[in-house]
Amino acid sequence: MNKNSIERFTDRVVDYEKYRPSYPEEIIKILKERIGLTRKWLVADIGSGTGLSTQLFLENGNDVFAIEPNRQMRESLVHHFKTYRNLIALNATAENTSIEPGCVDLIFAGQSFHWFDRNACRVEFDRILAKDGHIVLAWNQRDPEDAFQQEYEQFLCDHIPNYRSLTHKHISDQDIQEFLAPRPMIKVSLPNQQIFDLRSFLGRVRSSSYFPKNQTENKSLYDELHALFDRYAISEKIVFKYITEIYIS
Repeated sequence: MNKNSIERFTDRVVDYEKYRPSYPEEIIKILKERIGLTRKWLVADIGSGTGLSTQLFLENGNDVFAIEPNRQMRESLVHHFKTYRNLIALNATAENTSIEPGCVDLIFAGQSFHWFDRNACRVEFDRILAKDGHIVLAWNQRDPEDAFQQEYEQFLCDHIPNYRSLTHKHISDQDIQEFLAPRPMIKVSLPNQQIFDLRSFLGRVRSSSYFPKNQTENKSLYDELHALFDRYAISEKIVFKYITEIYIS
């Protein structure tokens, strides 16, 4: 993970923490059923950000290494989960976690995976993973079948020049399978959603590193977003639909 990637979200921590979607609690149930997850497992949440995925494992009773190189995001995580004794937050990267070899039962990587140097982090994952350990990747993909999401996607493609290169959507199932090889891969998809009024919808948009944050300097862009919101809002709210895709080794 390079310095530019690490610093991309520094000025977006508040929006990220408030408006990004959490992960469905069903993930824990699925991991218990598919790979035998127990509260005794040591978990490394790589690229933990403000703790949206970390929370799942803390509440399951797992000891969790939260690996996050961005200071502001890491401090937000530590503050939010300060009452949990089973959290160790580390200033480290996916490529150099600083975790002792062979001690981690489960490596989890969420939305941040597409920023990793895949070759380097795979070597690091193999180094810290226990002999019978597992790797789980998961992210919230905007639901491609939803009409609002289709129009919002087109809006981003039309107005944000570097959007396509920065989204995790260019990572295919085959890419994931190759990354996890020779371990077999299971894919599970879950519905997920958020409900936004206009203010929180704009906060969700601003939480993305590629989107211009200053509304005054980008008035026409935000006016179009407002119009998009109005076309789909019911009682001044929209349902922002996702598919949570989970890849289990």
